[in-house]
Amino acid sequence: MAASSNNQAKNVKLGVCRVLFDGVDLGFTKGGVEVSVATETHEVQVDQAGQTPINEYIMGRTVTVKAPLAETTLENLVAIMPGAKLVTDGTSQAKRVDVALGVGVSLLDSAKTLTLHPVALPEADKSEDFTVFKAATAGALDFAYKLDDERVFSCEFKGYPNEDNLLFAFGDPLAGV
Repeated sequence: MAASSNNQAKNVKLGVCRVLFDGVDLGFTKGGVEVSVATETHEVQVDQAGQTPINEYIMGRTVTVKAPLAETTLENLVAIMPGAKLVTDGTSQAKRVDVALGVGVSLLDSAKTLTLHPVALPEADKSEDFTVFKAATAGALDFAYKLDDERVFSCEFKGYPNEDNLLFAFGDPLAGV
């Protein structure tokens, strides 16, 4: 009996990914990067069918990417914190990140392309890239200083539709161009 095209071991994927935000690699992660896509629907019901829905409509879709960033650099902090500014002293090489309140800051204005690229693939092979066209993070951080664990910026990106009403894509972004 021949195996069907859906029963091939090569179709089972393992591995970690690189996290690129606006083309910049955010470095090592720890604990795995997670993608979540949710679809909100509305069930149509009529009296004559009782509680049985007779149709269902998509009302919206969301995408979130949770990335635990292990490279807790000041530059990464600025990249994932809307309104943050890197302050440097040109003579002593001293640096810090200043973070303002952020009240009224539009996340859409700071949204950039977020790409997850499997590390097992060459950089030029985009066949399994997961791309959120406009992603932003509100800048919520959760990290700890522990004796026996790495400090990790737990970062959650949220996707917004682009000008073509596309939320995300899986595969080579040049396909069909």
